[in-house]
Amino acid sequence: MTVAAALLGVVVALLAVLVVSLLRSHAEILRALHDLGVDLDPANPAEVARATRAARAAVTDPSGGAPAGTGGAAPAGSSFVTGDGVPEPGDLLGTAAFDLSGLDPAGDAVAVGVTGGAHRTLLAFLSTGCSTCHQFWGAFAEGIELPAPDIRLVVVTQGADAETPARVAELAPPGIDVVMSSDAWEDYGVPVAPYFALVDGGQVVGEGAAASWPQVVDLLGRSLADVGRSLAAPGRAAPSRRAFLTGRDRADRVDAELAAAGIRPGDPRLYEPVLDPDAEERP
Repeated sequence: MTVAAALLGVVVALLAVLVVSLLRSHAEILRALHDLGVDLDPANPAEVARATRAARAAVTDPSGGAPAGTGGAAPAGSSFVTGDGVPEPGDLLGTAAFDLSGLDPAGDAVAVGVTGGAHRTLLAFLSTGCSTCHQFWGAFAEGIELPAPDIRLVVVTQGADAETPARVAELAPPGIDVVMSSDAWEDYGVPVAPYFALVDGGQVVGEGAAASWPQVVDLLGRSLADVGRSLAAPGRAAPSRRAFLTGRDRADRVDAELAAAGIRPGDPRLYEPVLDPDAEERP
């Protein structure tokens, strides 16, 4: 009986040591996450997303080099390497979207809701410095045709810490919301500018980088076609991917691409003669 009691005491002591060790390990993990800036409070999803990205970058790239997707060598454990300026593939698709808050070009506080609404929102992340972005600033100022009437366009630049408000105000297209918010760039993990994200029902359903407006429409259309959705207004059947790539919509997209490049019907460049490489060798 005495031996059994002694053994029981030893087992209880070992279990107590194990529990204390687990609690200490848990506390150390929480402390490490806190030091990395990870907020575990679920009431603040934007902070969670932003801090988690920062923590992941710190963990995957402890040497301080550029993380994967921003150029340079991929960190240890990465399964792919991207070139300079090439974004990582599909990081946002299916993730929760965030409402926007920041300043307008005049310096006034502004908030734009993109979640929970009946409409879809296309976020255009632009800067005032890149030449490709200037093409979009100009196109938006001249007026572009959105893919569907329920889609609204919102331009998002980084905050006053990275952009000059006067320059943003100079480029801001009339009738389009422009929000200056570095937090929004972090919330959506924007890897490069210009970059676009389509939000529907509080979720990112399309994303990617493009060099022209027709490419944006084509990019988003392909993303949605892959999951059986459509850029068309709600109530209109979504085309299959085969129809999207081979049907009438494809011809319209090709025409739009050619028009954006300054090539219109009748352009002689469309009818250049085919050269026969063997013609000079014939007698």
